[in-house]
Amino acid sequence: MAPVSEILPVKGVDLVGPFPKDVQSYVEITAAAGTGAKEKDAANKLIAFIVSPANAALIKAKGMER
Repeated sequence: MAPVSEILPVKGVDLVGPFPKDVQSYVEITAAAGTGAKEKDAANKLIAFIVSPANAALIKAKGMER
């Protein structure tokens, strides 16, 4: 089983659909700026940009869920 985001960019492969939720497995990604980060403000801005509602459609188009 491979993540949808890894299947979609493969040329010649058609995604029929995801597995049913009761047998689906998920990869959860977490982001945070470390306490010792030199550019903590920039890191927090990047994280806010990635999770902003404006990017929801792009995230879904790439096969990921929020």
